[in-house]
Amino acid sequence: MNPRPLKLRSQIAPAPAGDVAASLPIARVWVDSGVYHLDTPFDYWVPARLDVQAQIGVRVQVEFGKQKHEAIIVNRLESSANEGSLKPVLKIMSPVIVATQKSLDLISSVSSRWAGAPFDIVRSAIPPKVASIDSDFAIGVPHGEIPIATPDTYAEFKLPQSLSGAKIRAMWCLPPHVASAFLLAQLAFQRSKFGQVLVVLPDERELLRVHRNLEALGLGDQVRRVDGHLLRSERYRNYLEITQGLRKIALGLRGSIFIPLEPNSTVIVHSEGSEHFYEPRMPSWNVRDVALLRNSQEDISLVFSSYSPCLEVGRLIDSGYLSMISSAQRVAVSAASQIQAELIPSRIFPAIRKDIQLGPVLFLVPAKGYGNAVLCAHCRNIALCDCGGRLLQSASSTPPSCTLCQLNFANWRCKECDGSRIYIASRGIDRFVEELGRSFPNFPIINSAGEHIVSQVEDAPSLVVATPGAEPDTDAGYRAVVIVESLRFLAHSDFRSDERMREQFFSAASKVSPKGHIFIVIDDSHPIVGALARWNPAPMVRRELKQRKELQLPPYSRFIVLEAATKEISMLHTGLLMAQKERRIPENTKISTPRLGASEKSSLSLTCQLGDAEKVVDFIHELQRRRSASHKSLITIRVDPYKLA
Repeated sequence: MNPRPLKLRSQIAPAPAGDVAASLPIARVWVDSGVYHLDTPFDYWVPARLDVQAQIGVRVQVEFGKQKHEAIIVNRLESSANEGSLKPVLKIMSPVIVATQKSLDLISSVSSRWAGAPFDIVRSAIPPKVASIDSDFAIGVPHGEIPIATPDTYAEFKLPQSLSGAKIRAMWCLPPHVASAFLLAQLAFQRSKFGQVLVVLPDERELLRVHRNLEALGLGDQVRRVDGHLLRSERYRNYLEITQGLRKIALGLRGSIFIPLEPNSTVIVHSEGSEHFYEPRMPSWNVRDVALLRNSQEDISLVFSSYSPCLEVGRLIDSGYLSMISSAQRVAVSAASQIQAELIPSRIFPAIRKDIQLGPVLFLVPAKGYGNAVLCAHCRNIALCDCGGRLLQSASSTPPSCTLCQLNFANWRCKECDGSRIYIASRGIDRFVEELGRSFPNFPIINSAGEHIVSQVEDAPSLVVATPGAEPDTDAGYRAVVIVESLRFLAHSDFRSDERMREQFFSAASKVSPKGHIFIVIDDSHPIVGALARWNPAPMVRRELKQRKELQLPPYSRFIVLEAATKEISMLHTGLLMAQKERRIPENTKISTPRLGASEKSSLSLTCQLGDAEKVVDFIHELQRRRSASHKSLITIRVDPYKLA
């Protein structure tokens, strides 16, 4: 038998003194209490003087316990089921409606899906108020009409016909030779004919690119950024202009997925598999799944766009829930594997040298830094510090240093053979720049990585060396794109290494000019070679999905990670096994043994069937609420995290 849900006492006070709102006198609110188990809505009576402004989606102040807290109205009711008298709403903190009923419903669904408290999501979804801006958007203040762009006003780009329907739910695999920001700007413009458009980007750099392309179309007055990099007042004003329908196109980052939109609007999520789309704080929701939830609850269209779909989207394509829109093209691809650890195999070296003489050539490298792993040049043993940490070299002119204690080794000697020469086994971009400069002398070299990202390069002969996501744009495209040490892009222990590699390779390759070449330092039998040549990642995605399905791994199961103090993890594990034995958790749920962490935290995981996920998450949510009510430390809960390992 399942335990009864934790029930909390209502906020009770003496009968109201003064006039109460004549209609719908009860306001149901979410309170920003900061206490996990106080996550249910609470009822307050609405004084008559606040009746007009106390609307759904308005911020108010209430007394909770013995303190005053901010709250947001989620409903107005005729009566309350709470026993006893209720406390009053104290004041309207802002008369501006910052959330609609649909956006509040979405926040509620997300809090249930990821075992969180609604107000934790409100903080991500709704920007902080700015009093000086509120007066411009108060209820009843008239606003002028904003002219809407028409097809005759701006030059149009021919998008796939499948993207022009009034209602669509699709995955758009982007074509090569055209900048993704240009394609997204064109898509946003086309979709704005049906309603508002929200474009959610993984980072500010991509957002700025799309913004510039929309401005080039003459849509500057219609576009508003709603990301956190803006000044607080500017972000709040832009947010309100979108929520009140005064602008057509919103550009935002992770938290913008919740912004209220008019019916018939379109949500576009670009690079939906990006780690940037996973909320690092609890509850750890992600943009892709929130967008899918939103599409199921609201009258909106949904478009995912990337060069290669993530596995979760691939499963939905296979099931028919999402349509796949792609453009089959042939791209010139050559592959050659390393024979003796040479950077560029001799088989493709002459062709690359020829291309550099004609224009910029992009070299995609797997890592930042200089030497990320140091070996003895004589015996090839790993160079270690006395503390056990591995050594790295940050530049050619600096000695190796320990990754743990930062001790420098100016006169390093191998502990095995007493050799003194080092060998860089895991090259970073700075080492690649040195070696490429020697291989292709007398050409300018541009380094784009980390904190020093170059946005644009000239269409002139040069070597452009970049890490994934830091590739500069060019007006005419690169004469060649070279992906070096390709297998190192897969040298990660998490389950998404193949998925991430596909997106990185396709994204970099897309920047090649129509007559350019793609060179990959990898065995030519690797499936990525054929996928790029046909510009079709689908077979690789299906192959990986088949393997995942056979093993019942995500996305065909729900994966939940629980992190707790090491001293409590065994007790938590025992409690979960007991709950499973008592059938409070489905019997086929896999509960891992605790994994002891290096710090004071340890973790365990639960894997359940998709059909059982709601029951398992509800159990974990209730467990967390009871821990909170008992003043125990909270567990860190991550449902479907980005990294499974």
